[in-house]
Amino acid sequence: MGFFRDLFLGPAASAASGLLSWYSPQDSIQSLFVADALPVTTDAITREVALRVPAVKRAHDLTCGVIADMQWFAHDGNNMVEDPDTGEMVAPRLEAQPGWLTNTRSGIPPYDLRWAVTSDMFMSGWGAIGFELGSDGLPADAMHIPRVMWKIEDDGAIRVNAKINPKYRQRVVPIRIGYGSNGMLVDAIEDIQDAIGIRDAYRDRIDNPIALTMLTVAAERWDQWTPEERREFLETFKNARSAKGGATGMKPEWVTVDTTAGTLPTDLFESGRNGNRLDLANHAGLPASVLEGVRQGGSGGGTEMRYTGVQNGGQRSEMWDFGLSKYAAAIAARLSLDDVCAPGELIRVDTSRFLTAPNPPDQQTSED
Repeated sequence: MGFFRDLFLGPAASAASGLLSWYSPQDSIQSLFVADALPVTTDAITREVALRVPAVKRAHDLTCGVIADMQWFAHDGNNMVEDPDTGEMVAPRLEAQPGWLTNTRSGIPPYDLRWAVTSDMFMSGWGAIGFELGSDGLPADAMHIPRVMWKIEDDGAIRVNAKINPKYRQRVVPIRIGYGSNGMLVDAIEDIQDAIGIRDAYRDRIDNPIALTMLTVAAERWDQWTPEERREFLETFKNARSAKGGATGMKPEWVTVDTTAGTLPTDLFESGRNGNRLDLANHAGLPASVLEGVRQGGSGGGTEMRYTGVQNGGQRSEMWDFGLSKYAAAIAARLSLDDVCAPGELIRVDTSRFLTAPNPPDQQTSED
C-alpha cells in the first residue's frame, strides 16, 4: 500500500500521516482534516454507519455501480452532425480522447474514480476530482478527492487538505448533484436513524421474545427490598426470560407474572421496516421494489424492473428516468466547462449499456 500512499499524499507527507489512500475509512480521513471542515457530533451518522443499513447499502451500491460502469467521453461541440436515427444535431465523439478519461498514473483505475465521485454525491450531494494539468493548461491526470478532504470557503475558494498530493491539487473541480439535494447523510438522516432504531428494537425483540411483562411482588417483600435489590431481581428475571435463557421461567409464589399488560403486533417490525425502506427509496430516487429485492413472478431470481417506453421505440428504466440520470447529468454538465475541456468540447456519459435492454453480458472496455 506504500505505492498508493505516495501517489495520493506525495512522498513527504505519506510517512507522517499514515493515510493509505482514498480507500481509507472515512473516520480515518476525517480525523486528519481541520476541525471546522466538517462538523461532527458524537451522535453523527457517518458513511460507514449509514452503509450498515441494508436499504442504504443497496441503494448506494446500485447507484454507484450503474454510474461507474458508464464511461465518460469527450465530444466535439464545435462540429455538430445530424444523428441519422433521430435527425437531431449532436456532438460527435473526438477521435483522440483525453488520456485522463481512460487511464491514470495514480494506479487507481477511472472506474474507481467514477464510483467514488458518485458515492460522495450520493452521500453528501457533492463530489470532487483533483486534476494534474498538462502544458496546455488542461487536465492530464485525475484522481477523486474524498468529500472530507476539501471544502468551499464563504468567498467561493476551494480549500483542499494539504495531505493531498500537490499535483492533484493543481485544479480541483467540485460536482454538485443539484441545488437542494444534499445527499443521504443530510436529507435522509432521520430515516437512517429510524432504520437503526427499528433494527435495534427488532434485535431486542429477538433477545426478549416475550411481550411486555408486569411483575407484581407481594407488598411485604417489596417493602423490605432496597432499590438495588429490586433492580437486581428485575434483571435476574429479564435474563432468565431472554432468548439465551429460554422461554421458560421460574418464580417464587409471592411474585405474580402478567404478560397481558402490553402486546406487540407480530407484523410491527415488518411494517415499520417496509415503511422505512420506502422512505429511503424516495430519498435515493429509486423504486422501492429495487431496495426490497422483489423477485419476478414471486419466484426465481432477479430484481423486479419495470420499463417505460419512450420515443423511437427505445426503452428506459424508471430507475434512470426518475433517479440515476441526475448523477450523469451533473457530472457531464460540470466536466464540460472550459476549465476541464477545450472551448467547444463536451464531456458526456455513455448511457447506452444501461438504457439498452437487454444489456449485453460482456464487460465494457473503459481503461487502456
